Amino acid sequence: MPPIWRAALTYVVYFIAIGAAFPYLPVYYRGLGLGLGTIGLLAALSAATQLVAAPIWGGLTDHFSRSRASLPAAALVAAAGAFALANARELPLVAASVLVLAFGLAGIGPILDARTLDLLGTDKIRYGQLRAWGSLAFVATAWFVGSLIDTHGDLALFVVYIPALAVTALIALSLPRRGTGRGVNVLRGARTLVAAPQMRLFLIGSLLVWTTLNAVNSFYSIQIVALGGPATVVGLAWAVGALVEVPIMFGYPRLASRFGTERLIVAGAVLFAVRAAAAATATDATTLVLIAPIEGLAFGLSFVGGVAFVSARAPAALAATAQGVYAGVAGLAAIAGSLSGGIVAGAITIPGLFAIGALVSGLSAVVIAYAVRSPAAGPPPTTMGG
Repeated sequence: MPPIWRAALTYVVYFIAIGAAFPYLPVYYRGLGLGLGTIGLLAALSAATQLVAAPIWGGLTDHFSRSRASLPAAALVAAAGAFALANARELPLVAASVLVLAFGLAGIGPILDARTLDLLGTDKIRYGQLRAWGSLAFVATAWFVGSLIDTHGDLALFVVYIPALAVTALIALSLPRRGTGRGVNVLRGARTLVAAPQMRLFLIGSLLVWTTLNAVNSFYSIQIVALGGPATVVGLAWAVGALVEVPIMFGYPRLASRFGTERLIVAGAVLFAVRAAAAATATDATTLVLIAPIEGLAFGLSFVGGVAFVSARAPAALAATAQGVYAGVAGLAAIAGSLSGGIVAGAITIPGLFAIGALVSGLSAVVIAYAVRSPAAGPPPTTMGG
């Protein structure tokens, strides 16, 4: 099998894991008797771990530029954390398991993205087409696991989640690397990336948009259940949202050629605001399912565009570090979104949280539009040595 298709297969298996867990972990926590504030704190713990761990994983990957071990190691750590979480019942053990799980997950996404972009070489715009296979896997898995949970209970999600993470590690071992054989000063390189004015402003805008997205998403499944939807409806909402991502990602090269990556990123932020506003007015679970495709459209435009934007402005030797920094921003956003989401939802209800999310998403669109308004000046120089 050609290396690029092995990368696509890795996305498929990894997103089988994500589809099994992401829509249902908040509901699982609720089933353990945890309150909304505690669920928000667990999400914040996960995000804080990602904030620290993602740049570490990326930096290790770039420093050991010929090694294939970092991606399988991250997946195995995540699998161990998922296994511990499945067996934890007391809050301290749940929190410890979430920390280990998040530490492993923090490395998988950015390293896999960087490895895929490296395999694509000068054809990086095709990244979305490979990532789309992951979204397809998410769709099928979210629907299937919802039915599994309705039949066998919340713990059924781990029957899919843990093996999928283990298989991700196995497949990742086969992905080749085109390392330079020269180590990089990761911390100095990361500081150089963030110091560039355009990149810094883009990361601030990304922080805002991912913060609101995390706040809304952390309580979206819970709101579906609160409005009378069973687990299958929760799965359906996330599945239809992810399904919309697929044509967007497959068609991203054509969209970017016609409209420009920068405009697509801004459009994604605007659509996040539209989805949050619509969710704030929803009075039944069906409505939340019907507006779910807006999130898929927004995510497809924002995520692929963001990865491409960051990749275009990072030197090859800092490819994984750059994606780790971007993932670290997403981790910081998840902390802010989860904590503020839990506080706001507990104070003014979940629909009130969604309404505030719509306002902040609109603000983020303005910041991102300003950040990407000028053409790229090229990547900063690589900082070599120890």
